[in-house]
Amino acid sequence: MTNGGSPTACHSVPGVPDLYQGTELWDLNLVDPDNRRPVDFDLRRRILADLKNATPEQVMERMDEGMPKLWLIRQALALRRRQREPFGPQGDYQPLIAKGERAAHVVAFARGSRVVTVVPRLVLKLNGEWGNTTLKVPDGAWRNELTGDDVDGDVTRMADLLARFPVALLIRKGGV
Repeated sequence: MTNGGSPTACHSVPGVPDLYQGTELWDLNLVDPDNRRPVDFDLRRRILADLKNATPEQVMERMDEGMPKLWLIRQALALRRRQREPFGPQGDYQPLIAKGERAAHVVAFARGSRVVTVVPRLVLKLNGEWGNTTLKVPDGAWRNELTGDDVDGDVTRMADLLARFPVALLIRKGGV
């Protein structure tokens, strides 16, 4: 899922994250990753160093370098490290259903009561337009780990939720 799918979804679904050495940036090959290919580790180190204080907008400006993918992997794995329970063997997995004209373009789910993942699908058909599409985020106060934005648990417009970055990784603020 790391080549064609979203790293955020991959790192927040049940199981072990699926990473191949060298595919931390865009890998546009039409075959499975080959761990025997040379990997430019210096490039990855430079991009990781640039990520330390980058805003979502700065990350997106470096789309061609693959910075968004590496940033998503970094952020999702850091969240898994901090919030072990929702990602552990006892963590449940509940689908969240979008509504509206572009609902078929949304994959969203909650991990326990603490983490929500929201990922678009078939994005070329979306053309950046969400129309009236909404998602019911579980009750409570949430923080988007990718943007730092606060999100209230309620019906949320997809256009607002994904305005600054094309996926969302929400963590419940405060207690359960």
